Amino acid sequence: MTKTRSDWRAAHGSAAAGGALVVLESPRDRDLPPASPTDTDRSDRDTSGRFSPGNSIARRRKSRVGITGALHALEAKADPEWQAVRRAGRRAARHRIGEFALSHGADLSSGVCGLIYEAAEMRADAAYLRARAAADGNPELLKIAATISTSARQSERDAWEFAVREAEAMRQRGGQSQTDRVLENITKKAKP
Repeated sequence: MTKTRSDWRAAHGSAAAGGALVVLESPRDRDLPPASPTDTDRSDRDTSGRFSPGNSIARRRKSRVGITGALHALEAKADPEWQAVRRAGRRAARHRIGEFALSHGADLSSGVCGLIYEAAEMRADAAYLRARAAADGNPELLKIAATISTSARQSERDAWEFAVREAEAMRQRGGQSQTDRVLENITKKAKP
């Protein structure tokens, strides 16, 4: 059994305001010292050692979590035209994922969605490189763009094949996809 030592101390705070002369405290009742060492940069901290608003730590750019999270800081330094093309590619990927889900009548796995997303990004990169090759008169960039376009088509073909196989496996198991369940509920509610 662990014993905690208790101390009688002069009353302070609300106890003193209430008229008490002494208070019984245990070490557990006392505030812990700040976790940061005492030699921290005081311009970023208030008197209690906590970070103050507008400190340099809070102003640092946080990297996003996810498969491309760490790359966002690097992409922010890239050519603005490329950034615009890449954003359009990501919008196209979201649209294409919706088309796949509708055409297969099943939920898509993260693997299929990842392949579609990569294909759209590669297609966007190839479009950017073709435009850059035309602007710079660089036939080598055209060859690279053609290779990337071929890879994008292959990635989308793979995604289509995986989606077909996954949808068929779902149907053979007798399980309904979330899309099927939602559609079934809508049609039930629509019937009088």
